[in-house]
Amino acid sequence: MKKSLIALAVLAASGAAMAQSSVTLYGRLDASIGRTTTESTGAAKVSQTVVDASNLNTTFWGLKGTEDLGGGLTANFKLESNFNIDSGAIGSGSTLFERTATVGFAGGFGAVNLGRQYTAYDSLRGATNNVWDSNLATTGAVWKAVGVTDYTNRIGSSVRYDSPVYSGFSGAVAYGFGENDNVATNVGDATDNVSVHVKYAAGPLLVGYAHQEEKLAQAALTTAQVTNKYDLFGASYDFGVAKLTGSYNQAKNGTNKDKEYQLGVSAPFGAFTVAAGYSNAKTERAGAADLEGTGYTLVGTYDLSKRTTLYVGYKATDVDTSATTTTEASTFAAGVRHTF
Repeated sequence: MKKSLIALAVLAASGAAMAQSSVTLYGRLDASIGRTTTESTGAAKVSQTVVDASNLNTTFWGLKGTEDLGGGLTANFKLESNFNIDSGAIGSGSTLFERTATVGFAGGFGAVNLGRQYTAYDSLRGATNNVWDSNLATTGAVWKAVGVTDYTNRIGSSVRYDSPVYSGFSGAVAYGFGENDNVATNVGDATDNVSVHVKYAAGPLLVGYAHQEEKLAQAALTTAQVTNKYDLFGASYDFGVAKLTGSYNQAKNGTNKDKEYQLGVSAPFGAFTVAAGYSNAKTERAGAADLEGTGYTLVGTYDLSKRTTLYVGYKATDVDTSATTTTEASTFAAGVRHTF
């Protein structure tokens, strides 16, 4: 009898310890077959039929864990590595945990994380981007192609704070330390990155504002160090039968000033969902002609299960890459996405 009680006590203690700490393996696989076409002013048209990766969403695998420290405080970590499912190669510059590599704490005060992570600006932009912020959205391709290059979505050597939610209101701030003040090739200040967002999200409505500043590397003492600045106003509203998303962004760096916007709508029909998106960018350049870019997307998905989705999508962009050159690009893809 005593041995049975001791065994039960050990099992109970073991179960409690396991409940206080956990590690999860998770990920997403996305493969498709399709056709890409690119044509620029004065250049030959190039078309390819390809088996591709990550046309709807980026393929990756990850590990995340949490430990209950008591008193409502937890320790957390997250590691995410993207790769190309068509070749098996590590993606994004052969960096193993390019997507995320963080460790931190969470509690009633919110959450603090250190490492490589998304900027606070990116969190709002992703939440209000058309076609679910998928890779079929043309927002990034259009906004980065004219004037000020598009923002950096992830930063290393960073600290980020996310507040708790108060009656629907929340915010976040992130700072990436350039850590290169004394590097011989860097003649200016460190290439730091700072971002912040505030938002209201309750029921069907989400609305918010985000700001990000990026110091670029200074090429020489005779040239000024450039800082790219981004200001985003974004919102979404879910009517049930359809969800609308949209945002307006200004990007500037002292030489160029961009005015950018995007709109999207998605509508579910049982297991089917149809979505469409449009993006536009115009840049005003000091002493040079203005440039403009547009892009649109149409995509449909069908959920075979909670984890497996079939999709078909088409996206096209038309961008002035210079005063004399316009580049048109399009992608058609049909594929499958599986999460685990």
